[in-house]
Amino acid sequence: MAFEIMKEILQAEQRAEDILKEASVEKETMKAEAMEKSKNMIADAQKMAKQASEQKIAKAIAESQSKKDEILAEATKRCEEIQEAATTRLEQAADAVIRKVVG
Repeated sequence: MAFEIMKEILQAEQRAEDILKEASVEKETMKAEAMEKSKNMIADAQKMAKQASEQKIAKAIAESQSKKDEILAEATKRCEEIQEAATTRLEQAADAVIRKVVG
């Protein structure tokens, strides 16, 4: 009878060791899966952030186009005004020089 009890104890210890080994393997498997999932989640988050950034840049460019056109039109108008004023002053200066020379 003592032999049977010893045998049962040894079998229980063996089962306990097997369970611990399985748990250890399962733990490592779960850890590897978690690492892979976290790596994929980080990659997905980076991809989404890049896309969001590109969309914001494209939106900002599109929204600024009208302002750019407005500034360019104003600059063109101002350049034309300056050119007209310069032409008028050149004519007045030429007339003044002619009057001094002829006069």
